[in-house]
Amino acid sequence: MPDSALMARAIDFIEDNLQQAITVTDMADAVAYSLYHFCRTFNQATHHTPYDYLMRRRIAEAAQELLRTDRRILDVALDYQFNNPETFSRAFRRVFGMPPSQWQKQGRADRRLIMPRLTRAHLAHITRGACRPPVLQERAAFHVAGIMTLVRDDPAVVAHAWNLLAHELANAPHAGAPTVYYGITYYPDDWESRGVLYLAAGEIPAPHTASPALVVKTIPALKYARFIHQGPPSDLPLTLDYIYHTWLPKSEQRLARPLVIECWRHHASGGVFGHAVFGHAAFGHTAFGHAASECGTSEHGVYIPIE
Repeated sequence: MPDSALMARAIDFIEDNLQQAITVTDMADAVAYSLYHFCRTFNQATHHTPYDYLMRRRIAEAAQELLRTDRRILDVALDYQFNNPETFSRAFRRVFGMPPSQWQKQGRADRRLIMPRLTRAHLAHITRGACRPPVLQERAAFHVAGIMTLVRDDPAVVAHAWNLLAHELANAPHAGAPTVYYGITYYPDDWESRGVLYLAAGEIPAPHTASPALVVKTIPALKYARFIHQGPPSDLPLTLDYIYHTWLPKSEQRLARPLVIECWRHHASGGVFGHAVFGHAAFGHTAFGHAASECGTSEHGVYIPIE
């Protein structure tokens, strides 16, 4: 098992020197490891090679600077140790799928795709074995019915949506409780300023079977990468960081829709809601990690639509 404290120190060294000419040997020396042992241990702790992490973080910080300033692309590239614009443009395009000039011109970006600094929480999440490869699967269209809400800064609105859904289901026993529940987050353009749409829902056999008080949606047939999130719901952002910044770049897959679909199944010991509703869950630091009951399982599915 990698020494997370030492790897955190290595990350601190990298982050402090993103604009300096450092080598992987310098990183190893910073934690008094041999080069071989450092590369092996860093990869185990982060699922990145040291060089890959350095380059991705440099690109991420450069990308943010291009959005918040009007500096020349060449000057930003030089700041982050890219010696010529061609090298910077190739690396930038590989990460973001567009040249830096287009990125800067559009003036905004989906920040889910900008790699954050790995924290001690990320390292602990990986060390616990919580970041496992997904199962790729195609799924037929299905119908859901639930409560939709706009989420900006206050995740309590999501808890309220699950409470409303629980209340509606309790008052419509003739319809039968769903056996599968979903938390569906949709990211519209410019979602960071506008907010995301969140649907707390249960699966239904057909649209006409839903209560008239609920929003009915049909999720089209899609191909998914199905991950398993392990741990409390507040850790879901860590799983999503792994998906977007570790698995996705290595997989050569591409996102198909701006959706994250969380899935919970009915439990015979009391159902998905059990003795408490989803609104009692802990919340993550983003719009994710919304819904899991206090008595629910420590695992649930996370579906990412891919092309």
